[in-house]
Amino acid sequence: MLRLLSGHFARAEPRDLALAYVHALLADPARGSAAEIAARAGSGSVWSTQRLLTRTVWDADLLRDSIRAYVVPRLGASEPCVVLCRQETVRAGTGAVAVAPAGRGRERNTQVAALLCYVSEGVGGLIDRELHLPPQWTSDPARCVRAGVPPERIRPQSMADLGQEMLERALAASVPIGWVFGGPEFAGPGLRQWLCLRRLPFCVELPQIPGPPPPPAELRQKESWQLVSRSLGAAFGHPAPGFGLTLLARRQPSGGISRFLLHASLSAPGIPVARTMAAAGPAAVKAVHEADTRAGLSSHQVRSWVAWYRHTTLAMTAAALLLEAPRGR
Repeated sequence: MLRLLSGHFARAEPRDLALAYVHALLADPARGSAAEIAARAGSGSVWSTQRLLTRTVWDADLLRDSIRAYVVPRLGASEPCVVLCRQETVRAGTGAVAVAPAGRGRERNTQVAALLCYVSEGVGGLIDRELHLPPQWTSDPARCVRAGVPPERIRPQSMADLGQEMLERALAASVPIGWVFGGPEFAGPGLRQWLCLRRLPFCVELPQIPGPPPPPAELRQKESWQLVSRSLGAAFGHPAPGFGLTLLARRQPSGGISRFLLHASLSAPGIPVARTMAAAGPAAVKAVHEADTRAGLSSHQVRSWVAWYRHTTLAMTAAALLLEAPRGR
């Protein structure tokens, strides 16, 4: 832990407090208020914990880079895949940054984040994070300023936009990416075409597509897959040279049918490749769940932009320390 944190603080006092903060999250990830963490960390004052998350000089993005540099070699590069995940956390009130009504008839307020999970040999670890600003915030710049949102971030961005930012950072850091997998929030045409231009194989779930559903008789078995079409129009994008875009369908355990867009080499068998990629999804879900329940990822009461990124990055540090290397390594 000291190796992960030591280079990010100019003075010993805030470094030691950050160490204590991470230890406190690991000891009791459900206790997320500044007062509770301060007590668990043995801090003399809750204000010191709040300063760590708001005013102390350190860069959460540089720590994020150190986490990525720790997680990727630890998990290795056997069939490497990155999974774009959506995390929705219920929050009380609407005062904290990016919190807004969930919508769709649900009477609750939520905070939504995009997470990037690296998966190798069925084991996943979080390597990046971005907070999504809903329209209620981007349309109210004064509110964003009060929450400490940087001016350059006060603009409408979809989850797919945030996913692309995280993928760009991963590529710049030479993270080995064999495949990209994402849910319907990350199926935007801009991100899909960006992946095609970079010759990255991907499989994304589509929220809605035109056309008739696949014949239900051929999707009776639980979790079965079916090839729907290899002849896709320009609306689905333009594959990289030597690649093809394939539309697949999958019956879920609930009985519903999900559709996926696969961008893969023309020589790759579509359905087996999709099955392999989809297996990374549960590994990423498990990684997020572990970070949440064992490292306090969403157990906090922070209100500002900076505090959210700092707490989340320290929680990712705690989660990285819990990682076990895949068997055989």
